[in-house]
Amino acid sequence: MTSERTQRLLAPAASKDPFTKLTLHILQCSGTAPCDWCTKHNLACRIDESTDSRRKIHIKRKIESLESDRDVLTRVLESLRNSGVTRMHSLLQLIRSNASLGELQLFVDDRLENARTADSALEDDEVQMPDDSVFKIPRRVMNVKRLADQPIFRVPAKPWTRVTDDDDFVSHLISLYFTWRHSCFPCMDRVPFIRDMKAAKLSSRFCSPFLVNAVLANSCAYSDYAEAYEVPSDPSTRGTHFYHEAKRCFEQEDGLSTIATVQGLAVLSTCAGLMGKDRRGWIYQGQLAFAAKELVRTLPLTPSGLIIPKSETERAIEITLWGLYITTIAHALAYQKPPLVERPRFPYPPSSHDDDSPLWYPYPQGGEGLQGHFMCYFNSLCKLTTIVDEWCTLLFDGFTKPALEEIRHMEKKVYRLLLEWEMALQPCLKIESRRVILPHILSLHMYYHDIRITVSELAGAAVYGAKSPRSGLDRHPEQMTLSSARQMAGLMEVHRSLWGIDLFPASHIQWITVSMFTLLGGLDNPANQEAFVTLTTAAKVASRRWPIAKRTLRAIQLTGRNMRVRLPPETDALFTDFEREIWGPGGRKGLSSCYPNFAVLAGSLRDEEVELDRFLEKQDVLDASDMEEEDEGVE
Repeated sequence: MTSERTQRLLAPAASKDPFTKLTLHILQCSGTAPCDWCTKHNLACRIDESTDSRRKIHIKRKIESLESDRDVLTRVLESLRNSGVTRMHSLLQLIRSNASLGELQLFVDDRLENARTADSALEDDEVQMPDDSVFKIPRRVMNVKRLADQPIFRVPAKPWTRVTDDDDFVSHLISLYFTWRHSCFPCMDRVPFIRDMKAAKLSSRFCSPFLVNAVLANSCAYSDYAEAYEVPSDPSTRGTHFYHEAKRCFEQEDGLSTIATVQGLAVLSTCAGLMGKDRRGWIYQGQLAFAAKELVRTLPLTPSGLIIPKSETERAIEITLWGLYITTIAHALAYQKPPLVERPRFPYPPSSHDDDSPLWYPYPQGGEGLQGHFMCYFNSLCKLTTIVDEWCTLLFDGFTKPALEEIRHMEKKVYRLLLEWEMALQPCLKIESRRVILPHILSLHMYYHDIRITVSELAGAAVYGAKSPRSGLDRHPEQMTLSSARQMAGLMEVHRSLWGIDLFPASHIQWITVSMFTLLGGLDNPANQEAFVTLTTAAKVASRRWPIAKRTLRAIQLTGRNMRVRLPPETDALFTDFEREIWGPGGRKGLSSCYPNFAVLAGSLRDEEVELDRFLEKQDVLDASDMEEEDEGVE
């Protein structure tokens, strides 16, 4: 009896002899898969190239591919050995930005080989590279093979989404969401959500198709699986299939204000912003504000004065409403808009060091679970958000323009509250060199420095104007904002040393962008240059995953050009690769973003559009005009 495998390998024929069948197929085969003979006879071509007469060709091609890869790696190694510090640092940053072998080869060909002589002359004048290995914990290399993937949560695809029926892929995305997004900006209680999703019942209280598809759309940016793209090989379509499905599911809910609906709106509005569609995202936030009020009205909470255990529903609502408040205030600060969600009427969720609290796992790298300190983190983030709320309410309420004295007073108050917040941090939330710092705790400190930069720069622009000195006796000096920007780069280096640079929370895009805009005004300082290089590397990694990161990095590049700032030479290769491989001629396609150019807000760049889509559109028009003038000159 022939085996099942043998039967699959053989094309149908009249003879019952397997050898005869295989011989007939090979004689008729055109050498491609599927072959012309099988196509003509409407048969599945199953010939294994390694077992037929084409084996030598197959092996030869494999050897040639391996030799080509080895040649690239050899040349990269040679360039690292022979180049000066500047070029070596450029290549190192390009490698850290997750560049492919092809991109590395282009860099070696175009940049390094022609610069050896110049580098040798400059070698003695280079600034010594600092030791960036304060944290010695070894980095784990992510195994991208599907068979080796071990999601943290095992959940079904059905009945939650129509996009896929692959339980493994959906489990992969859900695990990514709770590792990289939820831990930083939680808006749901994880335990009942996972439980209800596993139950696969559409009548569940804490899970719905709308919420699940919004989460899956958000998670696709963290995935390297082909299924994360709606259109294969098109990075701009990461998660768009789940995004459209989430919108469809939301329309079917017909105005309901359930816990899952409110949570889904929070996730979807964030997802829209990361896709470069934040104008649509603000519409969702407006709907979210109304839905949150309806949720509070229809599901009253236990009065805070009563000491009785909270029900699961009450706990879920409490976490949800504080999570919505945190998210919308962060968006208000980033986009310079009035907050749309009011502060919850009940106290902060309390800190907790329970031994049975959820662990954080470094998925998909693999590794042991670590104590997440999620409730301690959540409590501190709530307190930090109330500080930001005061600032946003004063400056962006949209009804009255605050007096200059009010802005001065609020700036001082914010800094006093920030200092008190920092001093009151629990030990589990502090940055210490001798212990592992989790990504969401790093995010907390990055948000703190982002607030310091934003408040100082905007207060200075409002009170002193763009033409005044950027420092003075009665305001925080420029050095304070530059110091926070350098601290931001240091925190990203901690993340890289502990968890790698390929994955980090999407919220880091905002912190990185504001810091880079700030550093543009101080690149004459070597320490600021080094910080800018570090942040550029992270921004380029983010530009491969999130459309908004691609557009903000382009805005930083063009802003530096308009400010006539010479960017650090170590970033030349990064921006060259970015323009060639990531930005391309259709870089603005699908962009509808009012994300502000921070350099324009702070007064460092004048007479330019503030909103991102209009700024990039104007720059494209100017670039096109310059090209036409060059063409006329050639004629």
